[in-house]
Amino acid sequence: MLFSFSERNYWNGRSIASHGKSGELIFTNVAVTAGIPDVMRRYEGDLLFGLQWEDDRTTARERLATAGFGDSLHAGRRDAWWLPDYRIRLTYQPGCIEQTGVPGIFDVSLGIPMRPLARASATHEYPSAEQVLAVLGKSTDDTDFQAVFRDLGLVSLMAEASSEVVDRADEHGFILYFDSRQGVPGSHPVCTGISFVRDRLGNSRAWAGPLPFGLQFDDPPSILEERMDQRASRWLDEGTFGSARWSLPGLQVSVNFDSLDNCLESVRVIAEGHRTSNCQPRG
Repeated sequence: MLFSFSERNYWNGRSIASHGKSGELIFTNVAVTAGIPDVMRRYEGDLLFGLQWEDDRTTARERLATAGFGDSLHAGRRDAWWLPDYRIRLTYQPGCIEQTGVPGIFDVSLGIPMRPLARASATHEYPSAEQVLAVLGKSTDDTDFQAVFRDLGLVSLMAEASSEVVDRADEHGFILYFDSRQGVPGSHPVCTGISFVRDRLGNSRAWAGPLPFGLQFDDPPSILEERMDQRASRWLDEGTFGSARWSLPGLQVSVNFDSLDNCLESVRVIAEGHRTSNCQPRG
């Protein structure tokens, strides 16, 4: 059995300066495994919902559906079920790991989800995804850019745009990227991209407006290509995190996702023709 804990201030979303200073740990997750010969022992107790180590993915899903949680499935490389108070995650072999032996479940984990942080203010009006994407490639002195971000700290955004990365994930759930066009007299930085960020990546608060392309932060990675209406040009899913990329007319789209709970962490959109070396999203 593997027990996981988290420092209280971090878990409760306190200020970053307070992380690690509470002197208290919160019990957040327990995992049991089918074992690896000569490495770790198999858990011999009863598993949740009648699961058996020999169950394949289809059988495991049927057992959870019988228990009334079929609609809670978030499918991915692993399977995760989002219950009202807990998350159940199953890792399969050999589909999820390079483990020899009889196919079945490799591990089962049960944990509590982090609570989202409260919004900084309820007075901010978030623009639509279409409005945000429409200002990519426009400068900070453009009236459309200013209208889109007027309620999201426009003055400070414009003041910091020359740094080329303006991180407002902790306040409003987004990161903006700019091209400062150094060496062009009298020019204003051009907005080249944006990352929409979910809650609790560090101390981030979720972008509260709609995401582009009909995406939702709680979407599992298994439906990403359906949402985007085309196959990803690049797909990586290793360990506990993954990413997918699409080249669309005029846009480069990258999605980072959590491979344990099977949800989206960030959606980055960059205007075509602009460099992306400074565009590193959270997650």
